[in-house]
Amino acid sequence: MLLGWYFFGAKILLTLVAFFAASIANATAIGGGFLFMPLFIFVYQLVPLAALKLSIATQAFGMSSGALTWGRQYIDKRAFILASMASVLGVWFATYWWVLPTTMIKPLFAVISFAVFIALVIEMRLREDNEQNKATFLFNNVSLFFVIAAFFGGLMTGWTAIGVGEVVALYLLFFYRLRLDVAIGTGVAVLAVSSIAGFIFHIGLGDVPYELLLFTVPGVILGGRYGVKIAKSLDAKASKFGGEARLKKSPLKLFFAAVILIDCMVILISELAS
Repeated sequence: MLLGWYFFGAKILLTLVAFFAASIANATAIGGGFLFMPLFIFVYQLVPLAALKLSIATQAFGMSSGALTWGRQYIDKRAFILASMASVLGVWFATYWWVLPTTMIKPLFAVISFAVFIALVIEMRLREDNEQNKATFLFNNVSLFFVIAAFFGGLMTGWTAIGVGEVVALYLLFFYRLRLDVAIGTGVAVLAVSSIAGFIFHIGLGDVPYELLLFTVPGVILGGRYGVKIAKSLDAKASKFGGEARLKKSPLKLFFAAVILIDCMVILISELAS
């Protein structure tokens, strides 16, 4: 009896963690896989491949909820279409053709985590304030590399459940000087499409841990909506102070950057110890 209550409590805790992860993910365009992968591997003792399948499936619901809550006015249509097509192709390659050995999933996750942490720190410290409302795509190297970056972001997402949302948002920030809220909304939407595609691919391959997915889905659907509301609220409050505390300097970003670094260190330590 007590054992049954223990397992039930563990799954309810999973719903709460899913809510928290989706809130942060949808407020920053950083995929919830940063929290889900270590949680599923170390706490729920899933093998890396099963953790990957569950993370992608969970993100399919959570990031879709966030993308719908951001709304069309916060999503750059052309950037979304180009990046979605490229990233879905990348997820497809990672799932069916360029499949990593399961022993590589955790180390690669750690490396990508560290790379995104560095990119976030650089973006928060160096980004200028000449924001644009819309990205202008021309037939040039900047646009070509945007598509290539989205493809490789899709590959990373297919391998580790993280990557494309951050890649798209950061590229739009660095190279197109897009407004931060629009860059984040677009990154969330692209990650949603990529995660849905990955979930569909893995349904066909089988072995998705549906017994845990039942508990993560309610949390991420609610968390996706709440995270977007947090981001919009912080942006609105920052605008009242002349833009000095824009969303780019949000405590959410600082906090999640720290979480990413901790994730990276925990996985690297576990790999070295094994």
